[in-house]
Amino acid sequence: MPSSHPVRKEVRRFHPNRQKIIQVEINKLLAVGFIKEVKYLDWLTNVVVIPKKDGKWRVCVDYTNLNDAYPNDSFPLPRIDLIVDSTSHGMLSFLDAFSRYHQIPMFQPDEDKTTFVTPHGLYCYKVMSFGLKNVGATYKRLMTKIFKPLIGRTVEVYIDDIVVKNETQAEHVQHLEEAFCLMRAYNMKLNLAKLAFDINARKFIGFMVTQRGIEVNPAQIKVVLVTPTPSNKKKLQRLTSCLTALGQAFEVVKRYLTEPLILSSPKSCEQLYMYLAVSNYVVSVVLFRHIQDKEQRPFYYVSKAMVDIETQYSRMEQIALALKNVAQSSPIFPNSSSDRTHKPATPSNPTQTESIQSNVEVGH
Repeated sequence: MPSSHPVRKEVRRFHPNRQKIIQVEINKLLAVGFIKEVKYLDWLTNVVVIPKKDGKWRVCVDYTNLNDAYPNDSFPLPRIDLIVDSTSHGMLSFLDAFSRYHQIPMFQPDEDKTTFVTPHGLYCYKVMSFGLKNVGATYKRLMTKIFKPLIGRTVEVYIDDIVVKNETQAEHVQHLEEAFCLMRAYNMKLNLAKLAFDINARKFIGFMVTQRGIEVNPAQIKVVLVTPTPSNKKKLQRLTSCLTALGQAFEVVKRYLTEPLILSSPKSCEQLYMYLAVSNYVVSVVLFRHIQDKEQRPFYYVSKAMVDIETQYSRMEQIALALKNVAQSSPIFPNSSSDRTHKPATPSNPTQTESIQSNVEVGH
């Protein structure tokens, strides 16, 4: 950063309607103390006005040049699949941090570097602003510090989304109190409009989390449900190069894509099973629990498209690749002891998919 040359942008021209939108946002930020008016700055950038899904407008600051000058903060974000997999509990409460990054004050000597120009004046941020390069890593570091005693046990956190999870109501109330005490110690504020206590289902980082497990999010499959059946071959080829059937076949695909698959949570010391499929180009694994005679409940699945040399592996090497893939990605394997029995089918056609069923014993 010391060797970087400051960049000063000329004020961008906006339509009068956009200028009004910018002024309203500036007034709101000034009123809550998030920004202040400044003069004679070295770094100067523009605002951009972006349409939102609900038809409203979002005012952002374009920090492209400033971000190019700053080093990258490599603090890791958590893996979404591992967080979501661990949220299936009997009691769930969802919390949301208010204004996210704006709760963290800027380092005062760096405030002037966030200066932006509008048709109405120059302003800089007194709090951490959206659009700055390392705000995600900085915010995650703070959330990890706040909830460190509870993460993975009774609380899961992804950016500003917080889930408190328990099996019984008595435990849940106690652990909510613990979470609130930690937030109060750091003067962390919550968005009251997005709080939900003691519920059995809600969307969490794009997934529908319920007491039974992870279910299909209706909003994500709506586009599949309303997609009309292709009426001719040209339209079908435009949709997908893999699907070659019309009419009823497409309806079958729609049904499979939109069935509400529920991912359950395995219990400690429970015997688990595996379906493994290997084709010429893809390896796939499904881990599931055997509940009773005909009931199987999946709790994890993963697929990998083979690339380059992997497509030339022998079938046994491809099976090993699939096992390696699930062992590296599934949360049950790092601390598990396994007893696997492989029974590969011998296909009559070399392009036929091979399937294997295995069982896995999960340790404490």
